[in-house]
Amino acid sequence: MSMPFKYNISEILWSPVRALSAKKITLMTGYLIDALIFYDIFAYIALVIEGEKLSNIWKAYSFFPFVQFGFDDLAAQIVFAVGVSGAVLLVMMGMFAIAAIEIERIRGNPFMSFMQAIKFSFKRINQILLSEISIILFMVLIVGLFALFGSIGRIPWLGEWIMAVFFVIPGFIVAIISVFIMAVLCCSLLLLPATAAADRNGETFNSILETFSTIIREPARWVGYTAYSLVAGKLATFVYAFFCYLAINFSTWAIALGGGAKVERLLRSGLSHLPANAEFVKEVFSFYPGSSFAFNFKEWMRGGNDSWAGYLMAFMLFLIFTSILGYFFSILATAQANGFAVIRNAKDNHKISEEDSLFHTEEHINPPIEE
Repeated sequence: MSMPFKYNISEILWSPVRALSAKKITLMTGYLIDALIFYDIFAYIALVIEGEKLSNIWKAYSFFPFVQFGFDDLAAQIVFAVGVSGAVLLVMMGMFAIAAIEIERIRGNPFMSFMQAIKFSFKRINQILLSEISIILFMVLIVGLFALFGSIGRIPWLGEWIMAVFFVIPGFIVAIISVFIMAVLCCSLLLLPATAAADRNGETFNSILETFSTIIREPARWVGYTAYSLVAGKLATFVYAFFCYLAINFSTWAIALGGGAKVERLLRSGLSHLPANAEFVKEVFSFYPGSSFAFNFKEWMRGGNDSWAGYLMAFMLFLIFTSILGYFFSILATAQANGFAVIRNAKDNHKISEEDSLFHTEEHINPPIEE
């Protein structure tokens, strides 16, 4: 029997603990890997369109082409933008799956399965995609209206006066609203998966409405809950990463007792194929950004070879590292789902815990008595 949901900050404080679940971490890790593969494919295609040779791209970037590309070809820019957008969408789908597990737990169903979460995320992919596209298209419309307003300024003498008169009202007012919408668009990358997961009917308008309503009516709560999840997520992820580091060292030492130096060489070979010295990796393995309290794999970076087993070991080490990021995003998604439930009750007096589960029906111990 699940514990009753408390509509206060205590539910958000437990997010790092609730996110520490094999099901949630595996789910998020899988979606992160899918996002990387999707991004890699389109980034490589964009670079080929730009005129780069495939062999040179592989030598320079391998599986991690995370640099700021400056594409001159319009087709390459479009392909690369599709790759980035698709990767972001896959990450949001992963956060949606975890948020759905949390929403079902709040509704009294703590047993939502791994496959149910995956199927549910793909079933609602249109809701997430169309919600983001709708906000973006609205911004494009506003930019178009501003461009049209700017064209009036080309009218000799009279155009400048018209622009001056209408610059504040409605020009400046609309600009303020537009900046706010852009801020909500950025926030929706975290919040929208939770609002979509809590929506019973999968309607695009409802997820957009709840996203804007949450930020407009309860900005302090949402910012506070999100800030806590980011800080707690970083600290909890560091602890999880440290345990992964100790586990790798221990397993290598223990196996080497029987396998000898060959085992250590295999680990070194795997690490030699990964960007273990990248700045992003260093930040993951540090207590906080720029902290000297950190750990690394420098002592294991040399002495490897180019065997196929080394590449397989690199993939296994990559899975472990991705699970660290998976835990971080799992914390964010868990906090967003619980935070949205608390905020929804505060602003609308609506308790998600009183809703029926979408994936579980209570069975009667005894069949109901017929009249």
